[in-house]
Amino acid sequence: MYKNILYGLLLTIIIVFLSFFYLITRNVPKNFCQIFHLLDKKYIILSLLFLFFFHTFDNLRIFVISRALGLKYSFFYGYAVSFVSTFGATVTPAHIGGEFLPLYTLKRIGGNFHEIMSIITLKGFSGLFFYIIFFPFTLHVLINNPKEAKDLLILVSIIILISLLIYIIWVILFKKKESIFTKEQLIKIKYTTFKYLILCKNFFKNKKRYFFLALILSLLMYFSYIFIGIFLVKAFNNNSSMKTLFLDQLPLIYAIFISPTPGGSGVGELGAIPIFDNFIAQEWVGIFAIFWRIVTQYLGAIIGGIIFLILTWKDIANNKNVKLS
Repeated sequence: MYKNILYGLLLTIIIVFLSFFYLITRNVPKNFCQIFHLLDKKYIILSLLFLFFFHTFDNLRIFVISRALGLKYSFFYGYAVSFVSTFGATVTPAHIGGEFLPLYTLKRIGGNFHEIMSIITLKGFSGLFFYIIFFPFTLHVLINNPKEAKDLLILVSIIILISLLIYIIWVILFKKKESIFTKEQLIKIKYTTFKYLILCKNFFKNKKRYFFLALILSLLMYFSYIFIGIFLVKAFNNNSSMKTLFLDQLPLIYAIFISPTPGGSGVGELGAIPIFDNFIAQEWVGIFAIFWRIVTQYLGAIIGGIIFLILTWKDIANNKNVKLS
């Protein structure tokens, strides 16, 4: 686990460095050192507040599902689960670490593998609710902004092709011929999968109100994410329309969601340019894109990474072996 996270972290740092380097060299404003003194500080505070709301609603939806399935932990520990998940999603391809690391954070407090897999699955379904509901609005925005649609499509296509090429090279160079699982492990996986499917089925049958609540909390979580961007733009340009800012961010969120790179790195930074250049002065938009990504993604990931290190250090110090299986 730790080796894969380290590799993902290094890959993320490389992509983010290259993206930031491009944005900085693209257009550095003459008053770069004074730019943050000119910002409306109340909107900066509001953006950070909604970052906290984002993790609060993420915490709440996992907390509600976990309690419904019988896994109990403190609400404060739920913030650790949320931030560590953000760290995992940021340093692993296609955000898979956001679903993978809860296996660690929830198992270390006594959760069973099939139980945690059910929580992760239900969390994932609740998150898809936002993308399903706002897909028509996203199409409407793209149709009415063909240049933005073209720029994002080209960017995402290039990122996917490069990622696919790197993956093929990796498989060719490091492919292992031996079986990944032993016979005993396969039997254990089949048994755990059976319990997992039964648990999910019973949840949807008997705990519908909990899942409905998780859907609402997921919507509030994504609304908080979008409002981070809205308030950051307002800090640069107070005359921007909140409704337009809300809708125009939707294509970028989908682009980041489907990006195969760790945490949508590359796509998030470069994709922010065509989205926000209608609201931010041309000479500032590159700096804004960096600032937006730091607040919306990397700040939470850094906090999550620190929490992850603290938890693993405690487990090692206490000789606590937490296996993700």
